[in-house]
This record gives sequence, structure tokens and C-alpha cells, in this order.
Amino acid sequence: MPAIVLLIVVLAGAAAVGFSQLRAFDAARSAAREIARGEPQAAVVTEAKKHAGQASEVLVRSEGGYSTVTVTIELPAAIIFLNEVEAAATARTEGDRSSTSEAQSLPAAGALS
Repeated sequence: MPAIVLLIVVLAGAAAVGFSQLRAFDAARSAAREIARGEPQAAVVTEAKKHAGQASEVLVRSEGGYSTVTVTIELPAAIIFLNEVEAAATARTEGDRSSTSEAQSLPAAGALS
């Protein structure tokens, strides 16, 4: 009988980890699609947290025309063999609707000497 209880507890823990990993992948993928559309970073983070939960951690990095979204979800303390799950998705940045676009930092055409 104790073996059956232990098996049920292990299976429940594995299911919780699996579902959290799926949520993290879904959130990262969805946020990467927002980046590909050129949405501002605040919208990207909001989209990721909508799928992963408000307690999740979202990191957005951009380099060389590509942006990577990493979503980390902390697991419940009852799962002693793993603390968190993480997923990342990368998308090519098509546009930039944020307030700090590169085009705004260029000098005006008449200002060149």
C-alpha cells in the first residue's frame, strides 16, 4: 500500500512539472510572436504573463535582429526535486514600435553638413 501512495505522489509531481513546462513554452512562443509583429516590450511581457501566470519571470533579449524571450516559472515547494522550469523562444524582429527605436536617434536630413 505505501508503494502505491508513493507512486501516486511521484506521478502527481511529474504532472505538475510537465504542465508548468508546457505553460512556459506556450508563454515564450506567444511572446515571441508579439516581438515578430513589432510590439513594444511591455506588450510582450504582458502576453507572456497572460499564459504563464503573474508570478512568472519574463526576460526579453535582443541581438542582431533577433529577440529571445525566456520565461521562468517557479514550481511549488512540494516538488522537492526541481525548483523551476524555463522555456525560451526566438523570433526575428520585423519592426519596432517602441519609444526607443533606432530611427529616432538618427540626425535629420537637413542637419547633415
